[in-house]
Amino acid sequence: MKAKRLIAILLAALMCVPILASCADDGPQEYTRPQGDTASNDSNFPGADYDGEDFTFLYIKHSDVGKDYYGGNYLDSEALEGRTVEDAVYERNLAVEEKYSVNINQDVQVNGDPAKLLQKKYMAGEFNFDVIYGWCYKLGACITENYFEDFYKLRDNGTADFDQEYWSPTAMEDLTIDGKLYLCMNDITMNKLEWAGFLFYNKSIYEDQRLEDEFGSIYDLVDSGKWTLDTYLNMVSYVSQDLDGNGTINKDDLYGLIEGDGSGSSVAHWCGIDYTTRNDDGSYTVDFYSEKLLDIINKVNPIYSNQKYVMTYENIWKDNADMSGSTDQWEYARSFFTTDHSLFCTGSAYITSEFRNMESSYGIVPNPKYDENQKDYYAGVSCLASIFALPSTQRTDMKTAGLERTGTILEYLAYKSNQILLPVYYDTLLKGQRLDGDDDSRMLDIIRTSIRFEFVDSIGLEDFGSLLSSMFSKPSSATSTYERNKRKLQKSLDDFYSNMLLLQTKQAGTESK
Repeated sequence: MKAKRLIAILLAALMCVPILASCADDGPQEYTRPQGDTASNDSNFPGADYDGEDFTFLYIKHSDVGKDYYGGNYLDSEALEGRTVEDAVYERNLAVEEKYSVNINQDVQVNGDPAKLLQKKYMAGEFNFDVIYGWCYKLGACITENYFEDFYKLRDNGTADFDQEYWSPTAMEDLTIDGKLYLCMNDITMNKLEWAGFLFYNKSIYEDQRLEDEFGSIYDLVDSGKWTLDTYLNMVSYVSQDLDGNGTINKDDLYGLIEGDGSGSSVAHWCGIDYTTRNDDGSYTVDFYSEKLLDIINKVNPIYSNQKYVMTYENIWKDNADMSGSTDQWEYARSFFTTDHSLFCTGSAYITSEFRNMESSYGIVPNPKYDENQKDYYAGVSCLASIFALPSTQRTDMKTAGLERTGTILEYLAYKSNQILLPVYYDTLLKGQRLDGDDDSRMLDIIRTSIRFEFVDSIGLEDFGSLLSSMFSKPSSATSTYERNKRKLQKSLDDFYSNMLLLQTKQAGTESK
């Protein structure tokens, strides 16, 4: 057992009462343990003694260079550091380790190509880890390679209750393929929340440009269901101005939007457009062309394609901008927003750390609806978010290895995350430190309930996004572009599904031996 167990009881006791926990990024903030009889709830989980064995996450990290945008590390924390989130991770892991007599740790591998890493380890018989954690679309591309086990086996063996909120049932439904679940998100990490897209808006610009006089309160629009694509685009065009009067729009002027790629393709998902339809037999059909999509394209293109209104990361790169003083090109692009040169900025919760020194106040709102008839707002989770997978070959170096052990620990780990880590991240850090009052907290709650996954993005079929971007870039040829590429996309889906059936046949044969 690790040395930290020597002070486990004392530390756990100290954390049972409110304390002031210092956060290196955001300053002191009150840390309060969630209320409720958690002890009685804990009794619902079976006891077991795994005799000090390791429970290992293989964390496939994209890069050690710059910011680690690709998976906040919520897997392990070696000691109390006086930072709220890290302390919550520590406390959660300690609770699990004490209950089951295990050591939770991670094997960090910096590798931009998980497929090659997993192939090497698989062929060498070195799957000596319990859970895999890495880029969603990178792991998704490995699904048909027999590297992963079906998460639903944890349900079937009675160790995991996937109806519980800490397993994110909606996400599980989106990621289920022909009754199998090879990728999974849950409350063990905060990546689902960190990578769910929404809009930031600059409150100073909204006030100075008198947008409330023209459009009303943006929060009232959201609450009433009137926060629509038309209203959003009108705001973007309404505020854009050549402030210095030199006849061109540059970084010293005022934009309506700082946006990721300028294609507008993400807007289709905001408006409820899916790439595919899931058939009764489990297969998928390419089915995203419609009159509704054409209407969205024709509305968005005149705004998004005009650098007078929208500054994109791509345009910044093309202009060879001086990005000194910024960590990377994305942070530089968002500096247009933080320095009061853009009303809106696309993003998600992970970038709020960049805005903490912003002089003007910012707010958040969900992505707009297509129209008032659309029932829900939608926040898509980026395919760059990190996600979990189970190794298909269970480790052989532990005497208690197997899916029952894995499911037992993951179930309790997800539950304790929901009780300890989630409130600290969601309430203490985001709502308490990163957001500006009750209105923005309410917006975050709306965003949280609107999170969804796009199946095609999750399995790494990148041609779909490229096609949609092309259609948004050239509305006049959108129909012909779709028809010209539809057959190719359908074939890629059919090939994927066929490989899935072959994989299931192979796995069934292995299990029957």
